[in-house]
Amino acid sequence: MMQKQWRLAARPDGIPDRSHFALTDAPIPSLEPGKAVAKTLYLGVAPVMLRYMRNETEFESPIALGAVMPGRGVAQIIESDCASLPVGAVVQARLGWQEYALIDESDRPAPFLLPTDLPLSHGIGAVSLSGVTALVGIRDIGAVTATDRILVSGAAGGVGSHVAEIAKALGAQEVVGIAGGPEKCARLQRDMAYDQVIDYKNADVDLALDTLFPEGIDLYFDNVGGALLDNILGRLRRRARVVICGSIAEYLTETENKHRFINLQNLGRQDAKMEGFFVFDYEEVYPQCIQMLATWVREGALNPVEDISQGIETLPGALADLYLGNNVGVRMVEVGQPDLPL
Repeated sequence: MMQKQWRLAARPDGIPDRSHFALTDAPIPSLEPGKAVAKTLYLGVAPVMLRYMRNETEFESPIALGAVMPGRGVAQIIESDCASLPVGAVVQARLGWQEYALIDESDRPAPFLLPTDLPLSHGIGAVSLSGVTALVGIRDIGAVTATDRILVSGAAGGVGSHVAEIAKALGAQEVVGIAGGPEKCARLQRDMAYDQVIDYKNADVDLALDTLFPEGIDLYFDNVGGALLDNILGRLRRRARVVICGSIAEYLTETENKHRFINLQNLGRQDAKMEGFFVFDYEEVYPQCIQMLATWVREGALNPVEDISQGIETLPGALADLYLGNNVGVRMVEVGQPDLPL
């Protein structure tokens, strides 16, 4: 039997489109000792994928032209010779852009089991690495407190869409988000628990920050980077924390054109802290985080916002949406349905 796979056909200079990929047919993998065959149900896309395509990351292996596009997703185990990956289980794993994958425990993070009483799509977002990223960032890196004045950039994105609800579940009182366009901003307040929103496309951002944070910012969760981050560094309160999660504003910018920071010294003046993190380094807390996130979803404290297209053929467009600003919430593609009872 055959399956569909997306392979890298060319390295993009700008926003990737259909021409950078090739949709091919390949045999469904056969079971091997110590491994499991997984049927892909959902695949997620993330802004950092562009850097993988251009071989601009130090923490992932280069992607050769002609190779299957990497990507994490939700899958059901349909054959197994691995005790930790039983037949019928639903897992989050590194699958690649394909309908079936041969997986084992060698990848880091290793495949992990997902709760099946919740929508399986949550295994890409809220009850998976997007939710874990938001939780680790706001709790462990940001050390959120009830009195913090909190600002989140990229608030409508895959991680940002979870930050306000998670911060409030941890005791925060008010969270301000930044996003682009009136529709996104309205949804941040209606669906994602943001109290105030700054529309960077249509508002005077400096005036809005002056109005909403007259005494400065305690906690900034950054998904954007660049000039906006520099602006916020100049507005920090004493002992503020800056969480570096992403920098989508500069993923398409050549090194020589990236923003030159002028407010870094304010970290020292305010006895503040700026820290980045790589969520794959927190694998030991995944089980505890997944349990916490799933409980919040069941209780209604966390209400995932998902942007789902249908069919593996839509993956290139889904990835491009991230750089075009077209997504609200976690962008993903539904690839298949479970074959076995959950």
